[in-house]
Amino acid sequence: MADHARVAELLRDRRQVLQPEDVGLPRGRRRRTSGLRRDEVAALCSISTVHYARLERRCGPRPSPATLASLARELRFTRATRDELFSAAGYDDGPMHVCPGVMHMLGRLTDVAALAVDPLGEVLAQTPPARALFGDHPARTGWSRSGYFRWFTDPAARQHYPADEQPLISAEIVADLQRQHGSAAAALVQQLRGLDEFDELWRQPGDIAPARRARVVCPHVGVVDLDREVLTADGGLRVVLYLARPGSDSESRLALASVLGQQRLG
Repeated sequence: MADHARVAELLRDRRQVLQPEDVGLPRGRRRRTSGLRRDEVAALCSISTVHYARLERRCGPRPSPATLASLARELRFTRATRDELFSAAGYDDGPMHVCPGVMHMLGRLTDVAALAVDPLGEVLAQTPPARALFGDHPARTGWSRSGYFRWFTDPAARQHYPADEQPLISAEIVADLQRQHGSAAAALVQQLRGLDEFDELWRQPGDIAPARRARVVCPHVGVVDLDREVLTADGGLRVVLYLARPGSDSESRLALASVLGQQRLG
């Protein structure tokens, strides 16, 4: 059974401690109280302010695991406090934990498109420039949480990449799954078997390394050419960095996309 009072207490206490700079937000001149505002937390987590306010007021339905995971990430919960949040909401576990250290690093990367993803391609956290390029990643359930699953089952998952590069990305995803040995990856493979594109690639050797360059189609600024670096953390967590070369047209386009993204957020 969910303990709505404890969920509200955990969220409210953490929100009041965090400062805007801690999560990559400007402080602004008209801030009257310390801590984050409810609307700021809601925007960071891609949920409505009304929904978040109801959580702090101990009313409304039980939040989904995906919503709780987003709140725990953006409010920089420790693993222990995150586990307590899930327990208070009546869940045994949730998506992969993004440690405060990684979240702190992402908060400092104000001009870099960076995403924290799990081994199955679920985006767990991202910087504002990444959100400007790839859009928000709303809370999902089931296999749709996996970016790998959506790549092969939802055409909209490919909209940010040029058509001529999509076959290579498909091959990279399959090769990554072939290198993994966990039960979650095996279960995802079973979900994808039977799809013609996936089956054809699955029969091939998984010896394709992740590309070091990426071309991203941004609807507001066009195609952006970026260097791509992948860092690994504990538990299989990956931090993917998309870097524009200094002085390039893509650097200007990435900066413009970030500004436009901030304007859309308010």
